Amino acid sequence: MDLAEFFKSGILELYLLGSLNLEEAALMEQMRSKHPVEISAEIKALEYFFEQDALQNAIKPSFALDKKMEVVFANLELEHQMSIDRLPLINPFSNPNAWLELISSYLPKEHKLTERFGKILRNTDGVMQMLVVSETDIDEEVHEDLEESFLILKGTCTCTIGETSFNMGPGDFMQIPLHEPHTVTLTSPSVTAILQHVTVPV
Repeated sequence: MDLAEFFKSGILELYLLGSLNLEEAALMEQMRSKHPVEISAEIKALEYFFEQDALQNAIKPSFALDKKMEVVFANLELEHQMSIDRLPLINPFSNPNAWLELISSYLPKEHKLTERFGKILRNTDGVMQMLVVSETDIDEEVHEDLEESFLILKGTCTCTIGETSFNMGPGDFMQIPLHEPHTVTLTSPSVTAILQHVTVPV
């Protein structure tokens, strides 16, 4: 294959996208060894084209999504240095071991069967976070104006939202959709979790 034909083949584009098959990758290496200067120059030109095309066709996120992402990134940064006085919002990326270490001094030393222990950790700025240790199932609830989520720290359970059930264990995070009935059924003697309620703006 001559150089002009190689440039028209689309292999360089696939190379930049990481989509070469074994045969194309072998041809790429062969042509690159024969024409290193020309192929390097073409790769740079294609990279510039892809970059400009991405910039010209980029879709600006909505204001709401932009703000939400700002909160997510700020929250992830806060998790690296969280303290009981500066708690981040729990999320799918929360570190259960860090949370467990942070709240270890609040865990009950012992509690009777069927007892449920709760300790409010935060209740400010429309956010309520509570340490929960339960040996009983959570009855059906529906929230109209509260975003409920929880992070399992110890134990296992099944969370049922509407008609769908999810088996959960340490490290699992769940956010409950508004207006959806949900229950939690324990599948271990007890479950330790962080419960979070965020007030939905009207």
